[in-house]
Amino acid sequence: MRHAWRHESPYGTLTVVVSDAGVAEITLPGADAPDIALGAADAGVARELDDWFAGRRHAFGVRADLDAVGGFRRLVLETLAREVGWGETVTYGELAELAGRPGAARAVGGAMRANPVPFVIPCHRVVAAGGRIGGYGGGRDAVGLKRSLLAREGVSTLR
Repeated sequence: MRHAWRHESPYGTLTVVVSDAGVAEITLPGADAPDIALGAADAGVARELDDWFAGRRHAFGVRADLDAVGGFRRLVLETLAREVGWGETVTYGELAELAGRPGAARAVGGAMRANPVPFVIPCHRVVAAGGRIGGYGGGRDAVGLKRSLLAREGVSTLR
């Protein structure tokens, strides 16, 4: 069973989809929201999101539902969630190495673009080599959103 709601964040309105297995999707502001009926918020997930945005939480206790994600993408997302904490960054190439696939930096970029649960699995912490911020999925001013998310974690602004 899946249900969804709109959730206000400091960055705009998110659409959050939760399944029986956990948080299945978070759509960033300005991105196309999933075609699903909206209902009441899951109080636990909503509270964790609010606490994370307020800086009272540095990691999520809710499970990410990655059942629809397979192969390399899933491996990379799970590696990121396990290995890169609050206030840390990793390059696309370093994450490829951590996932056991050195040389797969471009594929890591693809996995980050397709991350269904940003924030819960913090793809904003993956940056380009050489001190560049890299890209970020989502809608309007996506790179600005990434910069803001990194700054709130104390990561100095990247170029």
